[in-house]
Amino acid sequence: MTKLLAAPTRYFKVAIFACLIITGMSNAQQSPLTKEDMEFVNKSKRIIENAQASKVPEWLRTDNEKFASAHNEALELVKQLQQTDPTMKQMDELSKAKRRFSNQKIVVFASRSLGEQSLKDILGMASQNQDVVVAFRGIPQEANLGEAMLEIQNVASGYSPMPNIVINPVLFTEYNVTSVPTIIARKEQSVIAGQLPEEVARVLGLSNPNWLMNKINSGETGNLGIRGPIESISEPDLIELMKDRYAKIDWEEKKQNAVNNFWKKQTFRELPEAHNDRIRELDPTVYISKDITTPDGTLIARKGDLINPLNLTPFTQAIVVLDPLDKDQVKRVKEALPRINKIPGVKRITYIVTRLDKETGWDSYTKTTDTFDAPVFLLTPDVAQRFELEYVPSIITAQGKLFKIEELADKRGEP
Repeated sequence: MTKLLAAPTRYFKVAIFACLIITGMSNAQQSPLTKEDMEFVNKSKRIIENAQASKVPEWLRTDNEKFASAHNEALELVKQLQQTDPTMKQMDELSKAKRRFSNQKIVVFASRSLGEQSLKDILGMASQNQDVVVAFRGIPQEANLGEAMLEIQNVASGYSPMPNIVINPVLFTEYNVTSVPTIIARKEQSVIAGQLPEEVARVLGLSNPNWLMNKINSGETGNLGIRGPIESISEPDLIELMKDRYAKIDWEEKKQNAVNNFWKKQTFRELPEAHNDRIRELDPTVYISKDITTPDGTLIARKGDLINPLNLTPFTQAIVVLDPLDKDQVKRVKEALPRINKIPGVKRITYIVTRLDKETGWDSYTKTTDTFDAPVFLLTPDVAQRFELEYVPSIITAQGKLFKIEELADKRGEP
């Protein structure tokens, strides 16, 4: 046993000496330390005193310019990472969301079942207390979500400042709220990101949190009972309501309706039929009215420049515009196809139609694509304007620095 105690004895004495120094024991008092111990402790004491008297190295100080500069650079780096790095960005968003949610220390759980006057009292109180958020569990069973949200916004807009209002069934579930009004006071922050702030106290039946806050200030916490009339919650859980509505949707029917109604909703841009053969030339040159630059300042085009897109990119197709429901137009185009395919530079033909049969819809589209053995596109206003289209069928090709628009006349009335 002696050997086991011998090793730590010296350190035990040092500890005793430190206690004696702290309590102001004079040198006259008897010390339990030997002369050797005293030399060891005095040496330690001198080291401590010298360290306390020495100046703190510049690189350890936090009040110099270098530290301030480095600190600011670190903050700026964190800020940039929060904007660019996905992980840092998510952490920053969670932190902001947590702070926003934690700002409301008091949650007043409400429902339309309380009646108009009680709701006005609650919202009026919340308007004057930004520490309060008024929570609803959902919307009426048969209500439209957008309309219900608009209704609450309209009510809230009648107060200045606007009260904090949310539709959040999760709050009701997590805090186990089954009757209204229920007022819950919470701690300012949640310990874990994504976790709701911890409940401090609650009371049922009151519309104003003053009574509850007075009780908390006097040391009372937990469930402080029912202090007024309460009502059941009339709105169903919004999440469950959405699940129920979603489950009742016949998605196959909706998909089929979307397909069937697609062409009925289309707006066609019809053009009159050509009654004379005509060829027009169109110069696509654009006048630049002001300098055009890239975001980094690189000049693309200068004011006053004349730019012809045909000088920049070759036009290697022929565009055929027609009404596919006019059988004679289809016939004229098909007769012209061999000639179109022989035009120098034409590598493919693009078909644009002015209309399709809305009643047969996709059948009309399929019939047209089968007729030309190629996809077809609807005529858009920009294409009609760009090529100054007037009649159909029209065939658009490029010749040198000009576009050529050829209109094919109806020959049915000729001998």
